[in-house]
Amino acid sequence: MNYKSAVGVIVDVKEIQRQLGLRLRELRLEKKSRQEDLEKWDFSYRYYGMVERGLVNPSLDTLLRLCRIFDVSLLEWFRFLEIDGIPTDEREAVAMRISKILKENEKNKIKKLKVFLDEIL
Repeated sequence: MNYKSAVGVIVDVKEIQRQLGLRLRELRLEKKSRQEDLEKWDFSYRYYGMVERGLVNPSLDTLLRLCRIFDVSLLEWFRFLEIDGIPTDEREAVAMRISKILKENEKNKIKKLKVFLDEIL
């Protein structure tokens, strides 16, 4: 099923599910985990495998739980979504650095980032 996004881009939900699953697999492999390892966080490895293969549409609750497990923000997880559909290395690097600053919750850095963003936007 396709939807038109807020910026007018046609979004294929099945493709997003597939991309989410690929990103989830990437995160799991970075942690050197197996699908079965997620059972300790109350995930059935069968269900988790279906999410990873893009066969199911995970709930927001499931996405947030997985973000906690893999220590990533929703923004980092959805980094494959770009307005033009093609993430660039430069954009990804900026997004990762901003996400890191926000995660660390260092008020001084966040304040500086806000001032900078206010200047350029």
